[in-house]
Amino acid sequence: MSELGDVLRRSREQLGLSLEDVEALTHIKSSYLQALEAENFDVLPNRVAAHGFLRNYASALKLDASHVLELYDRSQGRSPASRLSPSQDGIRLKDISMMPRPRLSPDLLIGFLVITALVGIILYFVYQQYMSSPQMASVTGFASPTAEAAILLPTPTPPPTLTPTPTATPSPLFYTGVTVELVITDQSWVQVLVDDVKAFEGVLAAGERRHWNGERQVIVRAGNAGGVEVIVNGESKGLMGEVGQVADQVWEKREEGVTVSPQENVTTTPTPTPTPVP
Repeated sequence: MSELGDVLRRSREQLGLSLEDVEALTHIKSSYLQALEAENFDVLPNRVAAHGFLRNYASALKLDASHVLELYDRSQGRSPASRLSPSQDGIRLKDISMMPRPRLSPDLLIGFLVITALVGIILYFVYQQYMSSPQMASVTGFASPTAEAAILLPTPTPPPTLTPTPTATPSPLFYTGVTVELVITDQSWVQVLVDDVKAFEGVLAAGERRHWNGERQVIVRAGNAGGVEVIVNGESKGLMGEVGQVADQVWEKREEGVTVSPQENVTTTPTPTPTPVP
């Protein structure tokens, strides 16, 4: 062991400190402290770290840090003359941060923000003055409101009065002959003669509607008179009879301009026909 390691170890033992005690004082790992006493500098991270560890170790042992660093330089083969000679009070080393210095200091940043805010306020007022100028109003078409424009209001226009549209009255229907319409409410056999000519014969189901037009006469025979409603020239004449009753009705135009009137004949028929099935 050379002089540096011996000085460190003897000074620590004279103070009655263990490596763990020095670790608690300097916050340097005991393994690094042991490497300094054994001068096993390869265990240390680098030369700068070795200088820092020795300076703190010397301070904890109340040794001259410059003398301890001089012993370290000699052990590394460096000339002690290359180091600064200590003053009477010793050399005070300043801790230099390893972190990169910020490009903008806080004072410079605050000044930049203040200048930016002032420029923005000035530009805002200039823009307001420019937009309110008469030249700008004539270009954009938006003039400043005058006192007269602020007081005068447009006169409201009353809504137009809606004239009710008259409802068209349907024209009355004129019948030149005889029009008979049958509305079937219950199934029935039906025979129809129009101007003495058979126009229909068959069974009509409930819900059906049929009509015939004659120039002078329409004869209807129903096998189920209670299921057949007769409408003559648009006027309902009701059912032809009772349910299950066989009934004949003769509707004819007697004189020009006279309304149509029925003639009922239950016992005789205009032409012989087969007996209908109810």
